[in-house]
Amino acid sequence: MKTNKRWGNGARVDDLVTGKKLLLEAAVSCFAAKGVKSTTIEDIANVANVTRRTVYRYFTGKSDIISSLVDIERNRMFEQLKDVVAEYKEDFPRMLEECIWFTANYRPAEDNRLEITSGRNSAEIMPHIDNEESDRLWRELLIEPLRNYNAQTGKSLSIDDLVPLTGRLALIYRQHPVSKAEFHASMRALRF
Repeated sequence: MKTNKRWGNGARVDDLVTGKKLLLEAAVSCFAAKGVKSTTIEDIANVANVTRRTVYRYFTGKSDIISSLVDIERNRMFEQLKDVVAEYKEDFPRMLEECIWFTANYRPAEDNRLEITSGRNSAEIMPHIDNEESDRLWRELLIEPLRNYNAQTGKSLSIDDLVPLTGRLALIYRQHPVSKAEFHASMRALRF
């Protein structure tokens, strides 16, 4: 069975990275137009001008595509977050607030067509956001400043308690936005 399905310009893409990138771009277009839940592998294949089989050559399914998109954006976000909170390393409570605020308000620079963590897409995306990789990145960012804070104040806050709380607060404020003043007032109520 012969098809006319070829990557955009008709060429075959044998490079794994390029193939994945083209399919992820097609997925973003589909998710923005139809929502994550309503998008099928067939939709992504059609936008990429390939067969479903080609999509499965690069990804195990829609969940794998979603995970890949979230992983890419999560890594970008944490790289930016490190720069944003660097000035607060000596003021751990403020650093934590800035982490939550930045994460709650982060938007992808390159492609604002898709807000995959709120609205109609949130139920499909959440399992891919609140996971071991997020936990690892939060720990990496917070562990040393928390140790210093505990040593300076004589407190014994646990990273195991703090990481899940930080990530979940960021998601809550992302889905229920408030002004920065309201946010800081809420955080002052939680100060330890």
